[in-house]
Amino acid sequence: MKKLFIPVLAITSLLFSGCIHETNETYEIVKQGTDMSVYYIDALGDDWLLSGTEGQPGCYVYQEFEFKEITSTVLDKGAVLVYMVDDAGRDNILPYVYPVDNGKELIMQNIRYEVENGILTLVIEWQDFRRYIQGDYQFKVCILQPGKK
Repeated sequence: MKKLFIPVLAITSLLFSGCIHETNETYEIVKQGTDMSVYYIDALGDDWLLSGTEGQPGCYVYQEFEFKEITSTVLDKGAVLVYMVDDAGRDNILPYVYPVDNGKELIMQNIRYEVENGILTLVIEWQDFRRYIQGDYQFKVCILQPGKK
């Protein structure tokens, strides 16, 4: 067994030694600052609008918020991140999918967002495409503006 192990180890070492090589390449790290603005918004239960036909695919509720800070520069080179703030004060990044009780069974609820120039749209949809009574939600919106080089 020992006689077989040493040649196999030697061959394996030779095979893998070709994969390891040194390089003299250098990389330039460009430091680019980012300005971040943070906003808290309340999406009240009575303000959710229905889109689509209830019980049919594409049915969901939504709320739109104006954000002049969401510019084409942010959309092209920055970022918009949205979190749902839960009752314990924890931030849950969107999309956030979790089970809810619809009165008969547990179904999945998806909270997500869409952005376009100047507008943030919050969307809630359910796996059975029904509309359920919505409570008040709080969201944290982080808008990252690319910095100058």
